[in-house]
Amino acid sequence: MKKLLLASALCLGLIGCNGGNGNGAPGYSHNELAEVFVQNLNLDADFDVTLVKKSTLESNFVVIYDPLYDSYDAINIDNYNPSTNDAADYYNANSGRFFYDLDVIPGHYQADYRYGIIGYDYDGYAIYGYYWTDVWVPTRYRDRSSGLVFEKIAATPKDLAKVAAIAEVAQVEKSAKFLSSEFGLSLERGKELARLTAHWKKASKKGMTASEQDAFATEALGFSITQGIEAVQSNDASSLNTLVEQAAEANGITPEHATQLMTKVFGL
Repeated sequence: MKKLLLASALCLGLIGCNGGNGNGAPGYSHNELAEVFVQNLNLDADFDVTLVKKSTLESNFVVIYDPLYDSYDAINIDNYNPSTNDAADYYNANSGRFFYDLDVIPGHYQADYRYGIIGYDYDGYAIYGYYWTDVWVPTRYRDRSSGLVFEKIAATPKDLAKVAAIAEVAQVEKSAKFLSSEFGLSLERGKELARLTAHWKKASKKGMTASEQDAFATEALGFSITQGIEAVQSNDASSLNTLVEQAAEANGITPEHATQLMTKVFGL
């Protein structure tokens, strides 16, 4: 569907350029708005995009990567307001103003004609003139029909950390919606459980002690990992049923949903 909108997008002509930063919604800079837009867009099940460029050579545009279509797209967020607009609705309503499937122009050196010092006279005074030099051009994204170019500038460690944090929040929101619809959890409990599982995945890579694992499981399921392992190894149906009931009570769901949660999410 998105690809079919390309033709209409190309009929709209050039958008004014003022150095890459946009107007922004009230209370947001352009870069902040870009991050919020992508975060909110990814809350919709139809989107799982990555922000690759906040500010571009074209005013109000950001560049995102859509893995579903393996496409770099330029999105105009000049009229997006997080307080009044749903990001997915804004995307669909304004898609005619976007540019899709951009060509990636890898970073490269190119010759540039510049004015500066080209030598010194006998008295040591600088002589100025024009000269050729190689300059680095960072990765850019070009719309092949209109010729518009969107430049990517390398992010600082601070930028990367901020984007990673926003991506984590978006993933928690998306996981919460999945847990809510799949296992009957309330959205609030779904968020709590999504945060717990996110922390579990991070911590488990570094290694958790048995007591830390038990504390996590108790908060998530109402019983410890140790209790779960003992019940499974004992082959005692009544012990397993007791744990299912505890998990159901801890999460406010039915025993059937609790069984699915224990199996699919925690592998018990």
